[in-house]
Amino acid sequence: MKRLVQFEPLLIQQLEATQWAVPVHTHDYYELIIIRQGLGFHTINGNRFSYSAGDVFLLGPSDTHFFCIEQKSQLCLITFTDSYLEGLINTHNAVWKRLRSVSLHTMQGLTGSLITNPEDQQNLNALLAIILTERNQLSSVMTSLMGALLNLIERQLTHSQLKELPLLKASNDLVQGIIAHICRYITEPDQLRIEQLGEIFHYSPGHLSALFKQQVGTSLQQYIMQYKLGLVEKRLRLSSQTISQIADEFGFTDICHLNKLFKRYYSQAPLGYRRDTATFALPALNH
Repeated sequence: MKRLVQFEPLLIQQLEATQWAVPVHTHDYYELIIIRQGLGFHTINGNRFSYSAGDVFLLGPSDTHFFCIEQKSQLCLITFTDSYLEGLINTHNAVWKRLRSVSLHTMQGLTGSLITNPEDQQNLNALLAIILTERNQLSSVMTSLMGALLNLIERQLTHSQLKELPLLKASNDLVQGIIAHICRYITEPDQLRIEQLGEIFHYSPGHLSALFKQQVGTSLQQYIMQYKLGLVEKRLRLSSQTISQIADEFGFTDICHLNKLFKRYYSQAPLGYRRDTATFALPALNH
């Protein structure tokens, strides 16, 4: 089964479709799906739910899902990483702390639509309209808006939904800690050496690597490289840093080293990629 990886902390997209083209998959981020119009069925973890305008679905990183669209549908997809959620919420909040504790496991209790009350749906649509308008503005503005959105969602999370959330296994908890460490020290290569990670998390390097690959589906070193190159790609699009400065920031040996690795993942060298993306807007990420 395909597992999608997101390197941006927060992505907000709108999708309009008459047919769902993405196969069943999991991902390494949270996904809030808001149905703006249309009719059909949403299958989550093998359970089939009808959907219509106003329905809201919250997916955890390991939830599997796909849509069967019966009437042309418009969806708003808000995806955010665990580290983004950690920075956004008060971790003493029992509801979201409980959700974060299962961030690499399936949210079996949150499979249906979270919002069915017309008044709550109206409030959510009003907030969503502002978010869609302001999504390219200052991060502080978007942080406030996302905080308000999660507060609204939180009110819909009943105790009956939360009590069915599975407890996190030790191996999943370990992986969550490793990913948080990678996010924090991505510009410090010495902190990401497998020997250093083994000392920090009290596992032998080999055992640590095996556990990570078992849970995430990719090797530890490959995950670090993909995450690092994802940030490099963002620098190329959104900053005026030179290629040399970017290579130095992320600990590449030199520009040639960065060129070789970046081309392997993005099919062209950083300079050419920056030139092309400066001329043409990037398409929306495939979901």
